[in-house]
Amino acid sequence: MKLSLCNNAPEVRLEFQNTKHKLGIQIWGDIDSFRELYELASECWIRDDCETTRAEECSYIGVILYFCYTIRHTFMGDRFVKLDGKPVKEWSDDMMRLFEDEPERFMVGVDFTWPHVLFIIASWWECIKRHECPVRVLPIMRQFTENIESLLQERSKTQYPSIEPYINGAIYAANPYLMHTMEHINVEYLFTSKFGKISLRSLADMMRRSAFGTWEYEDYLTTLKKHAKKLGCQIEDLKEQVDDKIYDTEL
Repeated sequence: MKLSLCNNAPEVRLEFQNTKHKLGIQIWGDIDSFRELYELASECWIRDDCETTRAEECSYIGVILYFCYTIRHTFMGDRFVKLDGKPVKEWSDDMMRLFEDEPERFMVGVDFTWPHVLFIIASWWECIKRHECPVRVLPIMRQFTENIESLLQERSKTQYPSIEPYINGAIYAANPYLMHTMEHINVEYLFTSKFGKISLRSLADMMRRSAFGTWEYEDYLTTLKKHAKKLGCQIEDLKEQVDDKIYDTEL
């Protein structure tokens, strides 16, 4: 896609595609596009003091912080990088200098799991509802949403209706423990992927924990409260116990 945001702002050129195993999306673009994306996302939540509490980091703000952190490291070359269309597998001093001196020759990319994508979109919309955001954010949000819809429909047009609500508002982004919910679903998603392909219907079933009023949402909230009481801490201070190898899953 190609977006002309405004006369005095950089253009954002991003390409969206399914990951190899269709467990998420991969986004590619030039360095300036990712830098502009980072600035736009940051302006939707950042405050003058730039400090966040643990409670805020556990909410939709934490999800956006994660997104911004990842995008920043992407344009810095810490995720996927191509030079003249060829993947950069190893960095050298010469390659670093080239990255600094001739950035137009490079493309950078990043991937996100499907649970992360859905929570990021929901959290970004929550930012737009609660904070003053640049007008030029809206075309970006529309294009993100349209590309996500298209890629999921590529997976399965018949099962797409089961996941569509979680693109368009079913996630309760005002959940004060949204970050916990996202990571819990993401861990289950990656773990389940070890045993075979995950259908959109199965992903939608996992996402029910994010929808206010469902039995799954209430059950997970009850579980968080029980663990916090048992450990004598606040819910936002809980941490998901998981084997780090789960995060090494090839998307």
